[in-house]
Amino acid sequence: MKRIVITFLITLFCSGSVAPANDVLLKATKAITLDGPPIEPAAILVHDGKIKQIAQTIDVAGDVKVVDLGEAVVVPGFVNAYSQLGITGGSSELTREITPDFDVQSAIDWESRGFRETLDAGVTTVGISPGTDNVVAGISLAVKTAGDDVDQRVVKHDTGLVITLASDPRSRNRARSRPDSIYVRQPTNRMGVVWMLRSTLQGVEGKADSAGVLAEALSGKRRIYCVSRTHFDIETVLRVAEEFDFSPVIVGGEESYQLASLLAEKKLPVILGPLRTTLSAGAEGTEPAWNRAGVLHQAGVVIAMSGPDLLEQARFAVRFGLPEDSALRAITIEPAKLLGIEDRVGSLAVGRDANLVVLSGDPFEFTTDVQAVIVDGTLIDEEDKEE
Repeated sequence: MKRIVITFLITLFCSGSVAPANDVLLKATKAITLDGPPIEPAAILVHDGKIKQIAQTIDVAGDVKVVDLGEAVVVPGFVNAYSQLGITGGSSELTREITPDFDVQSAIDWESRGFRETLDAGVTTVGISPGTDNVVAGISLAVKTAGDDVDQRVVKHDTGLVITLASDPRSRNRARSRPDSIYVRQPTNRMGVVWMLRSTLQGVEGKADSAGVLAEALSGKRRIYCVSRTHFDIETVLRVAEEFDFSPVIVGGEESYQLASLLAEKKLPVILGPLRTTLSAGAEGTEPAWNRAGVLHQAGVVIAMSGPDLLEQARFAVRFGLPEDSALRAITIEPAKLLGIEDRVGSLAVGRDANLVVLSGDPFEFTTDVQAVIVDGTLIDEEDKEE
C-alpha cells in the first residue's frame, strides 16, 4: 500500500527538495492539526511550501493539482527536540571545557544518512545540539531533515545554549598530573562539573549589559537546555537555576519522573531521551521507568520526546499511561515550542510550513505506517531518501 500511494503522489507532485510553485490540494479522511480539533474530512491547500488553507472542503479552480489520499490520516511533521544528528568530526571541542560560542551548524554534514533515516520515520524537523563532553557545550539550532538549500533548511540558527550537568564532562578526563598539557582537562568528578558551571556563571552574573552568549542566557534572552539524567543531577540543576535565576529545559531526564511534582511546581519542561523498552539500567545507571512520560504528564509537566522513530516512542508512552493527544503533542507542537519554532512547524495551520506526514490510519494503531512525508510542500519519495 505504501508504495502505491507514493507512486501515485509522485505523478502529482514535483519531486525534489524545492517547493513546487503550483498550488496542491490534499484531501484525506482526517487531519489532526494540533491547532484545534481534528478536521474530518480534511482538505489542505498548499502554496509555495506553506499551508494556505485548511478546512473540511475547499473549492479550487485553475491549475491546482488535487491529490486524494483516500483513507489516509494527515498529521504535522514530527519534531525531534534534541539530537546530534548529522554532526561530523566530533560534537565537542575537547581542548576546552567551556565553549558557549561553539556553533554546531559548522559541523553538520547536510548529506548525512541520518537525515534520510529519520525522515523515513516522519521526522521533518530536528533540534541539533553540541555534544555533552563540555560543561557549557554551545549553541543549538533547528533544521529541516530534507532540502537542497542549506539556508532554507535552517529553521532557526540559535534555539538556545546547551549546558551539561551530568557525568559526561568528566568521563574522559583524568587527574591533572601535567599542568603544562592542554590535553589534561577538568573536571574529573561530578563536584568538579558543578564547581566549573557555578564559577562560569558567577563570572557573568549581574552583568546585564555585558555581551555574550552566557550573559544573554542568564538575562533570559536565550533559552538554556540542561542535559541531566539522574534524579540527583536534576536536583542540582534546580539548585543552580534558583541560585542564578534562570529556568532551564531539562534534557534527557531519565529519572525526572522521580521529581515530577517539583518540576511541575517550578514549571520546568522536560525533553525526554529515547524511551527504553528494557529493564536494564539506563545511561549513568538510571532506573528505568516505562511510564515516566505518563507520570510527568499527570503531574502537569510539559514534555517532548527525542530520539529515533518518534511515532513508536509515542505509542510506547501511550501504552504506559500517556494520553494519545498528549503523546502526539510531545512529538509535534511541544518540541516545536521548546525550540522556539512553533510559528513555523509542529501544527497544521494557515501560514505554517507545509511539513506533513501521511499515515495509513490512526497514529496509535500499531498497524499504521508512514505512507509519505512532505517537507515544505514537496513530496520526499524513496529515491530522494536513498540518494
